[in-house]
Amino acid sequence: MTELFAGQRWPETTFARLVGKFCLALLLLSGINSAFAVDESAPYRRPVKVIAPERIQVRTASGTALMPAFTSSNLDKPNAAIKRAVIIVHGRLRDADRYFELAMQAAKASNALSDTVVIAPQFLSTADAARHNLEPMIARWNNQAWLAGENAKGPFPLSSFEAIDGIIAKLADRSQFPNLERIVIAAHSAGAQIIQRYAVVGRADQVLAKAGLQPYADGMEASTAKNTAMRLRYVVANPSSYLYFDATRPRPDERCAEVDRWRYGVNDPVAYVEGDMKAIEQRYLTRRVIYMLGGADVDPNHSALDKTCMGEAQGGNRLERGNAYFAHVQKRAKLQNISLRHTRVEVPGVGHDGERMFNSVCGKAALFDAPGCDMKLGDSMTAPATTTLPSAAAVGAIVPVATSSRWSVLSKK
Repeated sequence: MTELFAGQRWPETTFARLVGKFCLALLLLSGINSAFAVDESAPYRRPVKVIAPERIQVRTASGTALMPAFTSSNLDKPNAAIKRAVIIVHGRLRDADRYFELAMQAAKASNALSDTVVIAPQFLSTADAARHNLEPMIARWNNQAWLAGENAKGPFPLSSFEAIDGIIAKLADRSQFPNLERIVIAAHSAGAQIIQRYAVVGRADQVLAKAGLQPYADGMEASTAKNTAMRLRYVVANPSSYLYFDATRPRPDERCAEVDRWRYGVNDPVAYVEGDMKAIEQRYLTRRVIYMLGGADVDPNHSALDKTCMGEAQGGNRLERGNAYFAHVQKRAKLQNISLRHTRVEVPGVGHDGERMFNSVCGKAALFDAPGCDMKLGDSMTAPATTTLPSAAAVGAIVPVATSSRWSVLSKK
């Protein structure tokens, strides 16, 4: 029994519940319990609570698999209003619903909802599929294998990179999206690891060309007809590690034998990777990539920071690793006389928090071309010191429609 007030005693379990609820309320009100802030640090081996209701067909030579996804509009219905597609990938918690929500919040704050489709695919685990008794054709991976482009366990060996190819192929269908001009592929934290590797070895360009379109790195002058040009942009925010093109590291460790092997280096890549790595590197340096780094993402003991010797060789924290990697690609581009099309953006005062990163002024510019952040090719910059999160009254509350993944943004009364 626990004494609360003089002469009054409550059961300890009741008291504990009250204290727990009170503490949770304080955390929610203060905003420090943001799901996007903790992202990777919570348990990730448990089955997810929410399965995305939409299914995107991924056709390969081995067969057709289904990728669950949240979408802001029906991908199977022609939509001439769409000019931009934003693919937002979750972290290792596989919480696609939360990343869809933050992207929709940023889209509305950027006044981009009318001409943008937001897609949040869900890379499920075998445990997720078993827990929710999912249909056999749903793609599922062992634990974090999807982060490195490894093959799925079912329904057949499907690389997670192929799953992204499948989404690109869906968007390349001119009968569905006749006016689509730009595809943005973005992610924070663990999701940014797969997107950074996909930006290096991904076949988005080939998929678009096969559909009769001409891919361009975003910002390049198009020399083809407007209705066949497609611009691509990759946004990589606060990952734990990057893919290096040589064996040099900011913090070398001679005892670390795996430091230059995939997914930290180019040796022994996954089966998906095709072609000469030198040519792949040169292509990557000319692709439009934006690295977004939280100025306060500096905890060397963050519970989800990659603490392997391969990760530690890249730096002591995420900000340090991101800065070192940008210096690496600058050096590689200079050695090969290539005009680097990458930009490093530091968002001051923001830690490991996807919501604040993508709702910052430069986050909204990177995802939705909102004004206020001039990102120069090949350059480093600090984001303008403005409010990183719009107020709830300004953007409204985003709530799920019970029968669909296409969410509604409802203004608070």
